[in-house]
Order: sequence, then C-alpha cells, then structure tokens
Amino acid sequence: MSESTNNDRRELIRKWLAEEGSVRVGDLVERLKVTSMTVRRDLAAMEQEGVLVRTHGGAAYQAPMVRDLSFSEKDALHARQKAAIAEAAVRLLKPAASVFIDTGTTALHFARALPKTLDLRIFTNNLRVAMDLFSREGFEVNVYGGRLARQSPDLVGETALTRAQEFRIDIAFFGADAIDPRRGEVYAADLPTAHFDKTVHRQAERLVVLADSSKIGKHSIALVARLDERMVLVTDDGVSARDLASLRKTGADIRVVRTEEPLGSDTL
Repeated sequence: MSESTNNDRRELIRKWLAEEGSVRVGDLVERLKVTSMTVRRDLAAMEQEGVLVRTHGGAAYQAPMVRDLSFSEKDALHARQKAAIAEAAVRLLKPAASVFIDTGTTALHFARALPKTLDLRIFTNNLRVAMDLFSREGFEVNVYGGRLARQSPDLVGETALTRAQEFRIDIAFFGADAIDPRRGEVYAADLPTAHFDKTVHRQAERLVVLADSSKIGKHSIALVARLDERMVLVTDDGVSARDLASLRKTGADIRVVRTEEPLGSDTL
C-alpha cells in the first residue's frame, strides 16, 4: 500500500477496529506501510475523537458515548421504531403473568400497547407507566417506592431496591440507553437506574431488552447487563448487519421488527 493521507489511514483503522475489535501498532505499520510514529499519531488523534481507546501496543474499539437526556427529549426520538418494538414485545406475554416494566420511553410505548385481556400483574418504578395504566381495566399495578430521579419520572434509591427484592417476576421488560454489540453489553445513562435494573434482573425468570437501533453501537456510563442465553433483545431493522451478527454471537434471542411497513405486519 502506498503512502496514504491522514483521513484515508484513519478510515481504514476505523474499519479494522469495527471488524476486529482491536488492532496492534505493528500490524498497522505493516498494513498501512507507514512508520510506527505515524500510526501512533493516528491512534492518538482518533482517541481524542472518542473512536478508540489506546492500549499497550495498540488500540481497542470504543463505542460512541451517549449522554443522559431528559424524558421528554427521549420521548420525541424514534417514536415509530419504539411503537413497532412495543407491539412485537407484547407477543412475548402470557396470561396472568407478573410483569416488570422498566424506566424509559420505549417501556412507556410497551405499556401503551398492552392488551387488557391478559389480566397482567404489573410492577414498575416508572411513574409514567403507572399513570398510563391507571384508568385502564385488566391490570393490577404495583409501584415500587423510592426517590424520584432527576431526568425522568422514575423511582430509584435504597427504598426502590428493597421493594424490588420482595417480588418474583415472570418476565421483565427493560429499556436501554446504549448497547455495545461487540461486547454484548447493555448500559444505562446513570448509576441509580443501573443498580435498580440489576436487582430486578435477579428477581425475574425471563429478561427482555427493548432498544431501538439508534442505541446499538454505543455505550454509556453504567453497565447494566451482558446479553446471554437467558435474554431476549427486541430492536428494529435499522440495526446494521455487522452489529446484528455481533449481537447474535452473545447467545441472546435477537428479534428484529420491520418498521417500513404497518405495525400489524412486524415480524419477529
């Protein structure tokens, strides 16, 4: 390969990182036909951009960081995808189940899609979910206590953690602020939410993550869980083929809904 420009080299490094997860300086010197000093300069610049994290002798892929948005800001984003995900996720329910519904706007879409005919027992720390189900027949709604979060209408803290440990859940539906497909990691944008979700994970027989494709390929501040055989991830068809392949390697049941057609034709 002939001497390349900065942009050309860095685009190739991005591509190799996305495919391989990590790269070595020596390998990049051979592939790019440049000096180790040039490679290290490229890696330093890309680390400042948040693309990678430098390691001893090389670099590792760094998924983009997401910031914590307010509930109203999140609610305005990707509404069509969230509605499609919610409609598909409802099909995972069985009559008379005890169901946990997490924080976040996708969880709210899921609550709105619930049919009253299933006679569900709902547990939630999401006040918007509780209020949406308040006037609807066919649900018993249980709200965990706790401290009201700053950015969203959710109850967190020690009281919520204690209450969550008192109930067994048949199936729990969680939102996500970010999912790193290569690592199979699910993130929340704040630590209290992550701590609460981890507690509910231990109480639930089945775990379902609801996340539109904009959340995939990113990371955030607080690790909630790693995808595995016990979990289901429902997302939309905006997820890239490469990320989808990485997600399937985790062993989780990955279900993709179509969003270009009417919601009634979504497939799992």
